[in-house]
Amino acid sequence: MYTLTFLTIGQAPRPDLSEAIEAHLPATARIRHAGVLDGLTRREAELRFGATEGRATLLSRLADGSSVTLDAGAVGAGLQSRIDQVEDAGADVVVLLCTGSFPGLRTRRARLVEPDALVTGYVGTVLRGSRVGFVVPLREQVTEAREKWRAVVADPAFTIASPYADNDAALLSAACKHLESGADVLMLDCMGYGARHRRSLREAGLTVPILTPGAVVGAALGPLLD
Repeated sequence: MYTLTFLTIGQAPRPDLSEAIEAHLPATARIRHAGVLDGLTRREAELRFGATEGRATLLSRLADGSSVTLDAGAVGAGLQSRIDQVEDAGADVVVLLCTGSFPGLRTRRARLVEPDALVTGYVGTVLRGSRVGFVVPLREQVTEAREKWRAVVADPAFTIASPYADNDAALLSAACKHLESGADVLMLDCMGYGARHRRSLREAGLTVPILTPGAVVGAALGPLLD
């Protein structure tokens, strides 16, 4: 029996992020949740990990459901500390619930699953030759996202829509802009986008493939633990 810990950059648990992955896991897997911001008030979280102008930015949620913007570098350091802790608590597999890039993260014995590497690899191989339209949560993330994706996709294009909005109007608008520009695949580039967002776009009449990170990670991870 495996012990698998889902590790969010915000506050745990985040079943909205993990459900697409859990659908692929064996029933015997023991599931735990942890977060970089666990136990912190909003003020404490923003003081320690809050977004800094001119630096890479990430978006996540607190336990009360409110969103919080974070500094990617500070989060990376916090992630390593939490990885060490969940390993000490018995995790055999640690799955990051974020598509950000965090160079240098390590485990001592547990498998570390980083969605960023899985998703970019999938797009760069399975979708080679496709016209992919990328949706990211924040305008401040576009520069970093372009650097990441231009290594696997020629001239990547981006639109903006938060996965934590009260409704999916902005997401639908962001998706339609890509389709109008000729995209034949949509990549919702944040773990915050899940089955609900994909379903919403389908109900609005979109028929192109719509990829969410959780679905890609789940499909890759399931066979490893079965």
